[in-house]
Amino acid sequence: MEQATGENTGIFNPGEILGNARQVIMDPVGFFRRMPKKGGYAQPLAFVVIIALATALVQAVMALIGLGGAGGFVASLAGLILLPVMAVIGSFIGAAILFVIWKLMGSEEDFETAYRCAAYAYGYAPVAALVSGIPYVGTLVQVAWPVLLLALATIYVHGRKPGLAWGVFGTLGVIAVISMLSAEVAGRKIVSNLEQLSQDMEENYSEEDARAALEEAEKAFEMFRKEMEARQNSE
Repeated sequence: MEQATGENTGIFNPGEILGNARQVIMDPVGFFRRMPKKGGYAQPLAFVVIIALATALVQAVMALIGLGGAGGFVASLAGLILLPVMAVIGSFIGAAILFVIWKLMGSEEDFETAYRCAAYAYGYAPVAALVSGIPYVGTLVQVAWPVLLLALATIYVHGRKPGLAWGVFGTLGVIAVISMLSAEVAGRKIVSNLEQLSQDMEENYSEEDARAALEEAEKAFEMFRKEMEARQNSE
């Protein structure tokens, strides 16, 4: 079997790791056809760390130019430390789940092979981070792309029939897409409602009205406090 890039030299070789990532993105079928099923955990684990760092860096740059998420640039910089740690932990958890799924599908491969598939399928992440800020499209890409890669790994690494692979991972992907898109729609609706409420309050309430409302709230709280003290004294 022809070896995939980066499987026979140093562990932390950025050029070879980027070569693997490029293959996963540009030629996933060829990559999983050639991916060695054995060889230890070092190379795929290093791949996960480097890809996580690249993803965090993309997120930081996007936040710097105003295209990042709500956390902002500082939070994105913190991701340079947190994301690799989370990615390593997530890679083992994800591999364990996939190992069970593949076993149920009849695969005879062991956990190491499952881990290698899960780790290299993470190669999509830096590119997906570039479109993560696009409403709905970003969510769709971040769900559908790994599902596609895992289906291909199922066919070309675990030797399962295409119909079974696409049926299982296609179903899981559809469920995940519907769930995440629904959550995004609900979240955007809440944000929109809050922005509208804030705008209405600014338009309809003066500073004096706001001060009066605050004073009324303070009076109500003071009455409540006195009532609670009276009850405690009576007891």
